[in-house]
Amino acid sequence: MAEEEGAPQGELAITRTGDRLRLAREAAGLSLADIATRTRITQRHLLAIEKSEFSELPGRTYVTGFARAYARAVDLPEAEIGTEIRRELEEDQYGARPLYEAYEPTDPARLPTARLTWTLVVVALILVSAYGVWRFLSVEPDEALIAAQNRDADASEAPSATAPATKAGTATGQAAIAANAPVVLTGISEVWIGFDDATGKTENWRTLDAGETYEVPPAYIEQFTLRTSIPQALKVTVGGRDIGAVGPADTLVKGVSLKPADLVARAEGNGAPGSTPAAAPLPKR
Repeated sequence: MAEEEGAPQGELAITRTGDRLRLAREAAGLSLADIATRTRITQRHLLAIEKSEFSELPGRTYVTGFARAYARAVDLPEAEIGTEIRRELEEDQYGARPLYEAYEPTDPARLPTARLTWTLVVVALILVSAYGVWRFLSVEPDEALIAAQNRDADASEAPSATAPATKAGTATGQAAIAANAPVVLTGISEVWIGFDDATGKTENWRTLDAGETYEVPPAYIEQFTLRTSIPQALKVTVGGRDIGAVGPADTLVKGVSLKPADLVARAEGNGAPGSTPAAAPLPKR
């Protein structure tokens, strides 16, 4: 009887989605390292999700995406987990707002002085300006921003013009790279990367820390294209050869072919089929 009464109390204690994910992982006998291997998400980010410490993650979109990937790894409904995470984010944002305390109009002693009022106004203006600058410089896209970027990128895709004449020496440069040359992605600073299927849907994603390298599996090279929102933070090499930036700085870039020949063509300025990505500039905020 004691055990039966204890179960509901344990269930009531699970008030956060992170607790639910952690219990599912423990019930499956999996460690955080196991989940990191399955999802390609760093253990520190997974631990932050379990503890519901969302401020430790790069941005709102990452919180939802990482939680859905975690849910798939432990056989929980990812759509439901995504909805719960968004609700918790909204609750945390609302709970962080300062409570308003009204002054008693009949008590002059509690009314702020004119100097204090102007000081508060100046401080508020400074904080608003600082926040505006931070939002303008921030490149972490949320869900609505990513959707807008995708629409802009799709709208900017136009029928390709006549291919330019082949430059002398280009064929020689491509021949120097084997068709199965390794494609390696290196984070210059922390950068988010995704792999899109033929329909443009992002099937896999991960975060590279500064200095971290990731060799793209041969199956990914054939089946997926690359996307990233911080091209200047990502270094791409083919057979040890640096191909340069995959797009303009602070721009959502997608549809980047991972085939060695296409990447070499990008480096040599040859618009080979499948090598030209769609890019959408990040809106000023």
